[in-house]
Amino acid sequence: MELDSKGLGRLRRVANARDVWTSESGDFTPWLAENLDVLADELGMSLTLVAQEVPVGEFRLDVQARTSDGRVVIIENQLERTDHGHLGQLLVYASGLEAAAVVWVAPRFRDDHRRTLDWLNERTDTGVHFFGVEVAVVQIGEAGPRAPVFEVVARPNNWQKGVKEAGTVGGRGAGSEAGGINALRQDFFVEVLADVVTQRPGIRMPSRGTLNWLSFAAGPWGNWALVLANELRVEAYIDSGHQGVNKALFDDLHVEASAWQAKIGHALRWERLDEKRASRIAAYQPIGDLSDDGEREQLHAWAVMTVLAMYDGMNQVLRTRARELRETVKLQESE
Repeated sequence: MELDSKGLGRLRRVANARDVWTSESGDFTPWLAENLDVLADELGMSLTLVAQEVPVGEFRLDVQARTSDGRVVIIENQLERTDHGHLGQLLVYASGLEAAAVVWVAPRFRDDHRRTLDWLNERTDTGVHFFGVEVAVVQIGEAGPRAPVFEVVARPNNWQKGVKEAGTVGGRGAGSEAGGINALRQDFFVEVLADVVTQRPGIRMPSRGTLNWLSFAAGPWGNWALVLANELRVEAYIDSGHQGVNKALFDDLHVEASAWQAKIGHALRWERLDEKRASRIAAYQPIGDLSDDGEREQLHAWAVMTVLAMYDGMNQVLRTRARELRETVKLQESE
């Protein structure tokens, strides 16, 4: 295995889902039920398997699970690009089982279906949430073991809303240390975005995000986001729904990386994410102690300043260039 100077290999996609799992009901569904934790980690949920092949009307749901506080999660999978039939079945399952979360897993999502999930998340009852998840198979180097990779391509902004009030994220109570940290993060996101929206009224104030991120100001190229992990990250998450468009858009901007950094006034990390469909342009800042008023205030000021600088400098260019690239792709595919 060829390694770089830090002893790191390269992760690459090596197979189509159909090459690994020969059938949906006889192969992929049982595997997914046995390895539900892999999908749960990507979704940011704690899931327990309830049953496979669950009868709902004239159809059979692939996997039914539940969260740590008993909410119903339905999971429907397929091994080809998403289709209208599975979309219809998802709605049947959601209504028949009173689902709190609807998860659609496929190797590739059509743009129309991804947008439909986004629309459902915006229009339906706040107690029902829709996720689109792409599955792939990756490998490190030429001879390393293969591994499944799930990537969420559609999700609600307000999943796990009210972490402080509900107190049941990941099976821990709101009084626990984890609950306190999550509440601090969510409050921090809201405080930062409130200041941003005050200065840029055109940006719509989003609902609460998941435990460590919040997205806002989505466009045809992807969306802006705040992410709290080991560092605070302000990012342009480039995901138009088409990998070729995403990488071309990223490469167009990356050619002038120095000029962009000078224009925005912040150090930027250019993360092409070759193993994923999306790419990322981000600024990072150490977190410090969010419970310390002084450190929190400094981080808040940095976040507001960085969001405004990156949004003002890059958003319109991302929107315009993404539309141009999408039109080019449509013409090529129609020929």
